[in-house]
Amino acid sequence: MNLEDTIVAISTPIGESGIGIVRMSGREAFPIAKKIFVPSSNNKISWSSSFKIYYGWIVNPDTKEKIDEVLLSLMKAPRTYTRQDIVEINCHGGATVLREVLNLCMRLGARLAEPGEFTKRAFLNGRIDLSQAESVLDIVQAKTEESLKLAVKTLNGSLAKCISSLRENMIDLLSSIEAEIDFSEEEIEITPREEKKRKLKVLLEKINALLEREKTAQLYREGIKAVIAGKTNVGKSSLLNALLERERAIVSYLPGTTRDTIEEVINIKGFPIKIVDTAGLKGAKNVIEEEGIKRTYHSLQEADLVLFMIDGSSTIEKEDKQVFKTIEKLKKKTLLIINKIDLPQVVDKNKLKNIFPCSNLIEISATKGTNLD
Repeated sequence: MNLEDTIVAISTPIGESGIGIVRMSGREAFPIAKKIFVPSSNNKISWSSSFKIYYGWIVNPDTKEKIDEVLLSLMKAPRTYTRQDIVEINCHGGATVLREVLNLCMRLGARLAEPGEFTKRAFLNGRIDLSQAESVLDIVQAKTEESLKLAVKTLNGSLAKCISSLRENMIDLLSSIEAEIDFSEEEIEITPREEKKRKLKVLLEKINALLEREKTAQLYREGIKAVIAGKTNVGKSSLLNALLERERAIVSYLPGTTRDTIEEVINIKGFPIKIVDTAGLKGAKNVIEEEGIKRTYHSLQEADLVLFMIDGSSTIEKEDKQVFKTIEKLKKKTLLIINKIDLPQVVDKNKLKNIFPCSNLIEISATKGTNLD
């Protein structure tokens, strides 16, 4: 990647909207903007100024044809996101007009930016460190308010400051140890041994605490994948719909209605939980059902938690046991769910833990919403 290139990209999602932004970064950003931007008659532009916004038009320099009415933002290096000159063109948000402006910039010398290249330049030019660069993506992909807050803290440099402090303390301790080794023949104890042990213990405690915080942060960022599994027609899709509080999956009394995996994210106390509704694992009758079973098995392999569901209003069948055996082989954390408790119960709960040895068991009615809070 050549940092001297001037890069350009559409910075807003493609689609119809009020505003769309085309961004350029590099030494040719201002010269290209000069060729295509015409300020309004009452608007004098100062190309040497920074952090200014101007109203005017994007015009094709060859045909003099107006392309769009825009606001032009000028930001001069080094006080910019990439530490290079940056131009942002605020257009109307239609896909066609954004492509026209993008193509015009590229025709005049800018190169189409690679995915994430603006942030990559910010990192390579020392504007942000690696943890902050990663946090930019975390902010974009944040699924809950808690995950957003954590990403913003990292972008603000909290993780970098913590690591820097630990590094300085390690260097100080190492210097003290090396000094004693260098002057070992003179029997000079620069720092008492017990003091060094204490400092090392404190350092290890801080490192372990940081690692634990990162594990928690990872859960907020990536969430937990919970897969609903069970034989056909036990109410898996009804549970998904109840958790989402809307009709996401088709529900029918006919077995085998769900033939594909359905994934949705819900927010539980700040944690993003990806809920996956799966097809049953009963023998496939056709190619479509066979593919559905393959996807169910793949989801089970990736699951952090399996919600194994049985129908409390019917007897335990061979298919129930086969599904649980598949889950057991994968050694996944499993929660046993007895569904349809609003109907007369047939299953013997006292025998269930011997048939399905799960650590936890809950009883629900997915259709009535019982015990789902």
